[in-house]
Amino acid sequence: SSRRRGPFIAVNCAAIPRELIESELFGHVKGAFTGAVRDKKGKFELGEGGTLLLDEIGQLGIELQAKLLRVIQERTIEPVGGEKSIEIDVRLLAATNENLKDRVAQRTFREDLYYRLNVIPLVVPTLRERREDIPLLILAFLDRFSPEARLDLAPALVDKLKSQDWPGNIRELENLVERMVVLRKSDRLTLEDLPAEYLSTNTSPSIPDEEIGFHEAERQLVMSALERNGWNKSKAASQLKVPRHILIYRMKKYDIKPPIHD
Repeated sequence: SSRRRGPFIAVNCAAIPRELIESELFGHVKGAFTGAVRDKKGKFELGEGGTLLLDEIGQLGIELQAKLLRVIQERTIEPVGGEKSIEIDVRLLAATNENLKDRVAQRTFREDLYYRLNVIPLVVPTLRERREDIPLLILAFLDRFSPEARLDLAPALVDKLKSQDWPGNIRELENLVERMVVLRKSDRLTLEDLPAEYLSTNTSPSIPDEEIGFHEAERQLVMSALERNGWNKSKAASQLKVPRHILIYRMKKYDIKPPIHD
């Protein structure tokens, strides 16, 4: 886009103390509070002409949510302790691993802010929903953690990793690969290099019956929506209340293809 050469500023909303995050985002003027010995630009101002990522957006307090909503609507900020508004021009991205709709229902996340942010939603499936990506991810992590030597992978190890549930998603897989690379006994990674907790007999390469039932139900739901809408993906996605790209992902996942007519 036209902003590709602009700054990219990332803020982890969960890592900044609540009493400091307003200053981090909007900046402050000298003397605004104890320790404010000089003027400081906030992340919005530093991202001018570029992109600002608010990671863990669900961790913002209600009071700051109201101020963020005003910034998005007015496209201006007011530094803490300042009296003048500053116009800003940034592309705003927000990320979360929480279900913000549930947070809205619980009244811990503002509904108006949710809909203001939810312009183009991008839903990332969990790692266990795309197990076919695991071998490629492993190779990518091996290149990162062992660039000097191309390591070999035993097929049994790859199968074992594909069978895991991965509650920590890609970060968990990344950390595991790094651990195996550091502690490896040779240039070939095998089941012997896998930590004991991943060798538990509780985890089996076969998919549990209840998971098979879930996937089959999901497949039937997708099929039904497509058939009712004449295989129009946009209409089917709308009926299922999911983004179109998620529907396409599910079709690829379950190998669902439109019928071929003679």
